[in-house]
Amino acid sequence: MVWRLLGRSVLAAALVDLLRQLPGPRSPSLLFGYAWQFWTTDPTELHEKWVKCFGQTIQYRIFSNVHLFTMDPKALGYILTHDDIYQKPPQVRSFVAQMLGNGTVLTEGDEHRKRRRVVSPAFGPMQIREFASLFQEQASQLRDILALEVTRHNGVASVDFYDWMQRMTLEIIGSAAFSHSIGALDTEEKQNELCDAFRLVSQEVTRMSVYPMLRFFFPILRMLPEEQCRRFANARDVMGQFAKQIIEEKKQELALKSGHGLDKSHRKRGNLLTRMVEANLEVTLRDVERLSTENIIDEIATILLAGHESTAITLSWFMFRVASHQNVQEKLREELFSISAEEPTVEQLSGLKYLDNVVREVVRLHPATPSSVRMAIKDDTLPLGVPIGVNGVTRERIWVPKGTPIVIPILGMNRDIALWGDDAHKFRPERWDALPETVSAIPGVWANTLTFGGGPHGCLGYRFSVNQIKVVAFTLLRSFELELAVPETDIGKSSTTFVRPIQIRDPERGPQLPMLVRTYTRHE
Repeated sequence: MVWRLLGRSVLAAALVDLLRQLPGPRSPSLLFGYAWQFWTTDPTELHEKWVKCFGQTIQYRIFSNVHLFTMDPKALGYILTHDDIYQKPPQVRSFVAQMLGNGTVLTEGDEHRKRRRVVSPAFGPMQIREFASLFQEQASQLRDILALEVTRHNGVASVDFYDWMQRMTLEIIGSAAFSHSIGALDTEEKQNELCDAFRLVSQEVTRMSVYPMLRFFFPILRMLPEEQCRRFANARDVMGQFAKQIIEEKKQELALKSGHGLDKSHRKRGNLLTRMVEANLEVTLRDVERLSTENIIDEIATILLAGHESTAITLSWFMFRVASHQNVQEKLREELFSISAEEPTVEQLSGLKYLDNVVREVVRLHPATPSSVRMAIKDDTLPLGVPIGVNGVTRERIWVPKGTPIVIPILGMNRDIALWGDDAHKFRPERWDALPETVSAIPGVWANTLTFGGGPHGCLGYRFSVNQIKVVAFTLLRSFELELAVPETDIGKSSTTFVRPIQIRDPERGPQLPMLVRTYTRHE
């Protein structure tokens, strides 16, 4: 027995040693490795620099852990589709759970499949089509608010577009999830505990410090009290109580209508919560396949927070791009006016080719999170599309020892010059008229990008987000001319989990996107 354990230890050490033999940069710190650089900045540019120097597949150290990094599409496709081997690390799950709860995003294996089976019916193409009127209603409300601001300021209003995008998407997701107005677009200052809870959890500190970094990498430190964690916990309690009350009411309503369970003849239109409860009461499900009330609360919290925040960020970067590229804004506006209806259908918006190009280009260059992480839960060999040389030996597969963290370069793949061409970093919507064949190798669920993930854990709500962006763009750009209120070079990216726009000369104010808004007058 002792010899067997010793043999396993020797083998494990040998596998880690093989990983260390991969090419990669020297660590700048014996203690931290590259931890501080990765915690305080988006590491994409650093990754791109290393790929130029060492190749597509490399290793580097964060604290004492050797991390594997690859921009090999074949390897990434294998990692994202083999979720029985490559899963989110425990420290990532617990870190995100303090904000989102333990929803589908954080579950793995059979539990993930069980939850996805219940949640996915709420996000099908037909279901999303029904939300178009809701998107239009909230976009029109924001349009009217901005129009009033323009009038009050003699034709030119200075507006923080990030704030309004966040408020509008929060109102949309609240209405879509519960058929309940959160009050996020109310212009009158009044106490709203529920709205405050959502906004608190969706906001992060702009300046990163050492202690939060240590709490992330060393979960044992999370046992110590910390003010932000207490605020998150209180906010989640407010959201949880609200969701629990509505879930119980919905269960009682559906039980009265259907007796025991639901069959297809009982299905009706409704909000996301209704659809999830209906799917959870499906007569074909066994009891072990059903979600508890607490499970559904976690799912709703995930939808509310991750869903509205990521869409708000993408919409903000969309508006940044059209404001800083006036030619794009003008061309896009002309196409939008090709539809005479004030409230276009999803099919009509889908037919606007240039709008689709601009949305795809923004999604490509501005993923809400620039990278993700997986961890091997058992030893494996990773296939490579581009073989690498290790100690003079060409390898088409590499050993990945159990416990190895692997960085998924979302933004890196979205703008990889080897796949997209020399202008990969440039904002050019026209590229979508004739994409290079090489981008088809990217294992994403939408638009040849990794923004919405890939494999069994791909984002369920991507259609909801994309259609929402198109409706908001249609409504606002037909009504207003947008211009940056500060130089383009003064808009930067926050160094937080979600990459939001900030003003470089005033980062302490947190996320913001100052814009000048004027009424657009169309001349026939």
